[in-house]
Amino acid sequence: MGTLYVVATPIGNLEDITIRAKRILLNTPVIACEDTRRTGQLIKILGRTRRDLVRLVSVRDWNEAKTVETLIKELQKGDVALVSDAGTPLISDPGYKVVSVVRTAGFPVVPVPGPSALTAALSVAGLPTDRFMFLGFWNDKYGILPNMTTIIYESPIRVPKTLKLLREKYPAADIVVARELTKIHEYIGPDDGVYRGEITIVVNYAPSSKKEPKF
Repeated sequence: MGTLYVVATPIGNLEDITIRAKRILLNTPVIACEDTRRTGQLIKILGRTRRDLVRLVSVRDWNEAKTVETLIKELQKGDVALVSDAGTPLISDPGYKVVSVVRTAGFPVVPVPGPSALTAALSVAGLPTDRFMFLGFWNDKYGILPNMTTIIYESPIRVPKTLKLLREKYPAADIVVARELTKIHEYIGPDDGVYRGEITIVVNYAPSSKKEPKF
């Protein structure tokens, strides 16, 4: 019986790969990933050559339920590593169905912690961290934000609209924009009107009255 390793990979800077993650990615016979080309480049950089026996299996939102059947068969033969394109799998990335089915089937599931834009942004935003909420890719239909530090993922195209909405509904909020985390053009601070790459928004507001804003 094999083990499913849920492996966090760098969100930008390759030096953020952990020793344990590198060992697993260099030795596990099957790697389930979003983009096989991207993961193929990563393991090549880490030192795994094409002559090494490794099977890359694509796992995306639309094929996850079907692919897990293949992974169950692979786990019956040996270990499998699950990665996303960057960061920690399942955190606004595919993998939930895989982990759920694999655990139900009785196979061990082991986390290999590492990089995550969520915790990276939170750790440097300078906002309260005693309690916080992660909303993933936010939709204004979710309603009001909780009265605590909240982390949101957003695409470059949607960022202007999202920030405009946050300022209108929460004029007293502290908002920190983090983009290109761990990369050369990393930026963490107030909105500067530049939107590219992966963007994480950290926001905290203090209601001025008992009446909370409504959408």
